[in-house]
Amino acid sequence: MKKIVVIGGTNHDIFAYTYQQAKMNDSNPGYLKDSFGGVGRNIAENLARLDLSPTFITAIGKDIVGQDIIDSGSKLGIHFDVIEVETTPTYVAVVDQNKDMLVAVAAMDELEQMTVDQIKGKIDFVNQADLLILDTNFNQTVLSYIFNEVKIPICVDAISTHKAQKIVHFYSQMKMLKLNLFEAKTLSGLDCQTKEDIEKIGFYFCNQGVGEIYITLGDQGAYRFDGKSHQFISGRKISIVNTTGAGDAFFAGVIYAFEHQMDALSCGMAAALITLQDSKAVSSNLNQEQLLKTIKEYQL
Repeated sequence: MKKIVVIGGTNHDIFAYTYQQAKMNDSNPGYLKDSFGGVGRNIAENLARLDLSPTFITAIGKDIVGQDIIDSGSKLGIHFDVIEVETTPTYVAVVDQNKDMLVAVAAMDELEQMTVDQIKGKIDFVNQADLLILDTNFNQTVLSYIFNEVKIPICVDAISTHKAQKIVHFYSQMKMLKLNLFEAKTLSGLDCQTKEDIEKIGFYFCNQGVGEIYITLGDQGAYRFDGKSHQFISGRKISIVNTTGAGDAFFAGVIYAFEHQMDALSCGMAAALITLQDSKAVSSNLNQEQLLKTIKEYQL
């Protein structure tokens, strides 16, 4: 089994759900749920649930929430290499009655303020692994250092259009890059009205040096491009409980496929479908058996 390292963000997720259509500038009746999140952490947990036993390098606070994150993740098979900070980063999202996110606040200053000195001692360990999965939660200086010092294949989750701006000079160093359509349009600077436009965008990133580019289209499906060809998988009609975390699950499914020499889009879509039907950002129903069952059930 390949040795996988994830470097990325960890945070405490708090979701505020409205019972009815949200009214701006007003108090809305609703309810709260919380869980552990962060793109890097979500991917690491998904990989652990798929029995890939990742090592996770992340910043976690010296607080009760931080210790709970370490304890729960360790039980699932995540090996933590913690960069200790004062407070665990927190993410708060407001979700409407249709389960779509309206707005979110990411209090991630602890991540943004990390220094090269805090990550420098981890690089030799990373270079002994087979694959690095990286999110863009860190500042430009730290991300640049990682790209310049890491010698193994790097797979990147862009997270958002704002954070993805930090990686535009490193496309040629990426084995894989996952974007949603909005991120792909923004980073490429290309318009997108048709299927052909999406294909142009995909090959744009390949021409910039990305090994494999994955573009997710929400419930419409996802594309994979590798410079020579492209694939598309359509979405499936399901009862969606929560959309947060589906992209993280998709990317973990792609990594699972890479490890097991399976179809990347099938595994990615299956992991996303499982997660979309769960209230949490990482579904406790995700495992190898359920992944394979979902691929068969939805003919992915």
